[in-house]
Amino acid sequence: MNQRLPDDTPEKSPQRQRELPDPDEGVRPLPWFLTMFLGAMAMWGAFYIYSTPSGEESSYGDQRTTTSLRPPVAAVNAAQKADGKQIYIGKCAACHQATGLGIPGVFPPLAGSEWVVGDEKILTFIMLHGVNGEMEVKGTVYKGAMPAWKSLSDGDLAAVMSYIRSDWGNKSAEIEPGTVAAQRDATKSRTEPYKGGQELKSGV
Repeated sequence: MNQRLPDDTPEKSPQRQRELPDPDEGVRPLPWFLTMFLGAMAMWGAFYIYSTPSGEESSYGDQRTTTSLRPPVAAVNAAQKADGKQIYIGKCAACHQATGLGIPGVFPPLAGSEWVVGDEKILTFIMLHGVNGEMEVKGTVYKGAMPAWKSLSDGDLAAVMSYIRSDWGNKSAEIEPGTVAAQRDATKSRTEPYKGGQELKSGV
């Protein structure tokens, strides 16, 4: 005859084995040293926040500022020139050549051109509206047509004009997008190209 075991014996009946364990069973408290460490860290954090005046830079962490993270002005200018060069290669080099020397008797040079290194307003007129007529460049008269590039943004036009004014030995000042925007607005009623150098010089 089988003897029934008391409830507190290590061997459990099938019914007791199916019982879910108590939620608190197997939960171990944090070691005392870990509890003390976490408490100390919390107290130090509260003291640091309280003792650091508002608006004062922290002595911890990354000390770099947004100003120090900006690229140097020279790097920005170089990037703008690189963009202008890419626009030039894509839209202008087929006629004026990568060297800026053009094709004699057909397409005028940009290197040393008085129209390029001279009045930035007139150069902007040329880029915005194009030219269809006679223009004298470095003592040679060219008869041809240059397309308008008003479809380009003010920034793109400024970049490509700044590029041609500073490459191939040209040393004129860069042109700002604001200058292009102002001339675009001043000539917004114009719907046809300039009829040559004389009309360009008149400042229409």
